[in-house]
This record gives sequence, structure tokens and C-alpha cells, in this order.
Amino acid sequence: MMDKQNQESSNQKKRDPDIAASEAALIRAGKLARKRARQAGMGVIVMRDGKIVEDFSHQE
Repeated sequence: MMDKQNQESSNQKKRDPDIAASEAALIRAGKLARKRARQAGMGVIVMRDGKIVEDFSHQE
């Protein structure tokens, strides 16, 4: 039988597939948002140095 510490470290090694899939979906959504903003000639809203700003760096 595993003790509690070993069981916790074993659980940390396993990745929830739903969480992994949601992270990939968020990355895809961000890329698509930047693409659409570029097509529309607009910026995307981001937080930079604690301030909310419109970012046009994807316009290159």
C-alpha cells in the first residue's frame, strides 16, 4: 500500500487529459484571435506590466 506522500507525488505526475486538451484549445484560440485581428487591422487586448493595452505587434 502506498503511503500518502507517494500517492500525492504519483497523482502529480499524471496529467488530466481534459486539462491538457483545454490548454491546447486556448493556444489555438489565441492564435486565431490574433489572425482575425490582423485581417481586420485591429490589435488584441492584453495585459502588460499590470495594465490593459491594445497590442499591434502581430501586425508585422
